Amino acid sequence: MNCGRHDIVVEEMTVLDQILNDLIKSVKGAAAAIFVDGDGEAIVEAGAIQGDAGRDIRLLGAWKEIHLDRIKEIADRLRLGAVKAVLFSLDEGNELILPVAPDYCLILFMSSFADVPQAMTESAKAIERLKKDIE
Repeated sequence: MNCGRHDIVVEEMTVLDQILNDLIKSVKGAAAAIFVDGDGEAIVEAGAIQGDAGRDIRLLGAWKEIHLDRIKEIADRLRLGAVKAVLFSLDEGNELILPVAPDYCLILFMSSFADVPQAMTESAKAIERLKKDIE
C-alpha cells in the first residue's frame, strides 16, 4: 500500500495465525500461543508473554516440545495411554501443552488465574482446526 512518500507493508494473517489468535481471545487469562513441529521449530505464534520469559517464545516452544516428547515416551513405556495434555503451573503462569498430531504440538501460555478447563475446551477446538489446515 502506498501512502504518500511511505510504503506500508501489510502482512496478511494466515489461517494458522487466525486459529491461534482466536484461541487466545477465547480463553480468559490466555496471553500467547505457539504451534510447534516435532523438531521444536515454531510454525506460527501469536500474542506475547510478560516478563523475562516473554523475550523468546520460540525458545520456550522448543523447550516445551522436548518436555512433551519425554512425557509421551514415559507414558508409553509405563503403558499409561496417549498423552492428551500437559499442564505446567508455575509462579509466572500456566503453560498448557497439547499434542496436535504425531509431529506437532500447541502450547498455550496463560496467567496464573486463567480458566484451565476453558483452555482445554477451546484448545480442543483449535486443534481440530489446525489438523484440517495441516492435512
